[in-house]
Amino acid sequence: MSSSTIEAAESLPPLALVVSNAEPPAGPGFEVVERGKGRRHGVYFSDPHSDKPATWICAPLYVEAETRNADGGEWGRLLAFTDRDGKAHRWAMPCAMLATDGAELRAELLGQGLVIANSQHARKLLMDYIAQANPTQKARSVSRTGWHGEVFALPDRTFGPTAAEAVIFQTTAPGAAQVATGGTLEGWTDSVAKVCIGHSRLVLAVSMAFSAPCLDLAGMDGGGVHLRGSSSTGKTTAVLVASSVYGPPAYMRTWRQTDNALEGVATLHNDLMLPLDELGQLEPKDASRVAYMLANGQGKGRSDRSGRARPVATWRTAFLSSGEVSMGDLMVESGGRRRAGHEVRVIDVAADAGMGHGMFESVPVGSSASAVAEQLKRAAATHYGHPLLSFLEQLTADQRASRRRIEASMTDMLADLVPEDAGGQVRRVARRFALIGAAGELATAYGITGWPEGEAAQAIRICFRQWLADRGGPADAERAALLSQVKAFIEAHGDSRFEPEDHDNERRPVAHRVGFRRKLQVGEPGAEDRREQYLVMPEAFEELVRGFNPKAAAQTLIAAGWLQPGKDGKASQSVRVRGLSKGRFYVLEGAAVFSAEG
Repeated sequence: MSSSTIEAAESLPPLALVVSNAEPPAGPGFEVVERGKGRRHGVYFSDPHSDKPATWICAPLYVEAETRNADGGEWGRLLAFTDRDGKAHRWAMPCAMLATDGAELRAELLGQGLVIANSQHARKLLMDYIAQANPTQKARSVSRTGWHGEVFALPDRTFGPTAAEAVIFQTTAPGAAQVATGGTLEGWTDSVAKVCIGHSRLVLAVSMAFSAPCLDLAGMDGGGVHLRGSSSTGKTTAVLVASSVYGPPAYMRTWRQTDNALEGVATLHNDLMLPLDELGQLEPKDASRVAYMLANGQGKGRSDRSGRARPVATWRTAFLSSGEVSMGDLMVESGGRRRAGHEVRVIDVAADAGMGHGMFESVPVGSSASAVAEQLKRAAATHYGHPLLSFLEQLTADQRASRRRIEASMTDMLADLVPEDAGGQVRRVARRFALIGAAGELATAYGITGWPEGEAAQAIRICFRQWLADRGGPADAERAALLSQVKAFIEAHGDSRFEPEDHDNERRPVAHRVGFRRKLQVGEPGAEDRREQYLVMPEAFEELVRGFNPKAAAQTLIAAGWLQPGKDGKASQSVRVRGLSKGRFYVLEGAAVFSAEG
C-alpha cells in the first residue's frame, strides 16, 4: 500500500481544519485535543452518559476535505497530522480502505509517523472517526503523477493554478516514485550540472530528465534513450546524475524485473523520467515486448475475478537506460531480429564519447575519468530533487507560453538535425532528440542548470550524429535491413539454389531451388555487358524476405530499382524460362543488387 505523504503542508493549497472541537461533545462523539486541558494530545472518543473515561485513539489527526476524481468516483478523505519529528503530513486516503478491518489504513498511518493506540477498541474507533467526519471542503483527487489539465501532480505536491479546487494525489497502487529533495538547488547546479558542461552524454542525460514533463506540451508519446557501453564507460554515472534531478540515488531503478513489474513501475512515473540501469539484467525473451510497452504507454488487458475487463494501465514516460548490450542485442539473443520499431522507441547511443575518457570528452589535468565520476556520484547523492521542483514551478506558471517556447526550440533544432534525404524513422528519432535539447535549453533559461545557452543543443547534435553514423545513414532502418537481407541471400545462395536457365538436362537438379539465374547480354557487339537476373518463384519469395511483409517488401525492392515489376502493374512478371512453361516470377536485377549503391 502506498500513498501521498506531504513533507511540508504549505506545498498544497491551504485547507481549513474542520474537525477540531474546542469543547467535549454534548453526546457520544469525538474531539481533538491539541493543547491544554491536562490531557494527552490526540483524538478522543467520549460518552457523557457513561462512567468510562474518554478513549484515546491516536495523536491529533484532522479530516480536512473529501476527495474524488473528475468522474465523481474514487472518493477519499484528506487526512492531516504531524509526525513525531514535528513534520506535517497530508495523505489522501482512499475511502475503499474503510471497507476492510483497517489493517492497511493503520499500517500506512503508522508508517508515516502517526502514533496510534494499540487496543482493538481504539482501532475500531479510528475507523469510525474518519468515516463519520463531515468536512465542508472538497478536493479533486488524481491517481497518477503528471499533467491534469493545467496542474502537474507529484506524489507529495501539485504545481499550477489550483484556485478553483485543490488537486490531491491519491492512489492505492503499490510503491511510489522516489521524488524527494536533499541539499540545495544551488549545490546541485554548482556540483552536478556545471560539471556536465562539455560532456555530451551527461548533458543529454540531464536534459532527458527535464524532457519528461515536456512530453505532453510537445504532443509526443513516451520513448527512451539507451546508453550502451562497457562497464568502465561511466554510463551508470550518467543515469545517476539524471536521476538527481528528481531525487536520491534510490530514484534509479534497474531492468531486473518482469514485464508485469515494469508495467507497474512505469505507471508510477507518468510524465516523469524513469531511469533503468543494466539492461543486460532483463530477460532476453521480454526485450521486444518491453520496448513497445514502455514507449507506447499501455499495459496488458486483464480481467477481474468475475471476468470483467479491468481498466488498462496507461502512462507516458521518458525512460533513460544503460547497459553493456543494446535492446537489439537482447532480441537477437532470444532468437528474434532487430526491428526498426524498437530502434525508434529505444534510441541506442554509444556511451563512449570516443575521446579516450569513456563518456567524458576530457578530464582535468592531474585527474581521471573515474575520479570525476566518483565526484559526480557523491554530489548527486547530496543535492537532488530541487531541479525538478524549480522546473515544474516555472513550467506551470504559464503553460501556453511554455508550450510555444518548446515548439519554437524544437523547430530550430530539427532544421539543424534532419538530413534532406532522411526517412520517417530518422525524423522520429530526431524529433525525440529535439525535445530533449529543447527541455535542456528551457531548464538553462530558467536558471537551473548553470549551462551556457546552446549547451544542450550542442550535446544532442553530437549524440544524434553519432547515432546516425552508427546506424549507417539517414535511410529508414527497415529498408536498409531488407536490402541487406536480400543481398546476403543472393550472395549465399546465388550459385546453389538458383538453377542456371541454360542448364544441361543431364546435370543434377538443384536442391531446395528458389528460382533461376538468367544471363543477359547488354550493349554493342564486342562491348557486351553480361548481366544476370534472378528469377524468384512466388512461393520462395516469402523465404527471401522472411520477417517482412511480402507485399511491402516487393514495393521497397521496386523503389530501390532491384525488382522489375510486370507490365500489368504487379510486382511479379509473367516469364517463360527455357524448357518450362510460362510462369510468374519476381525478377531481381543482379547489377542493382551488387552495385556499390546497393
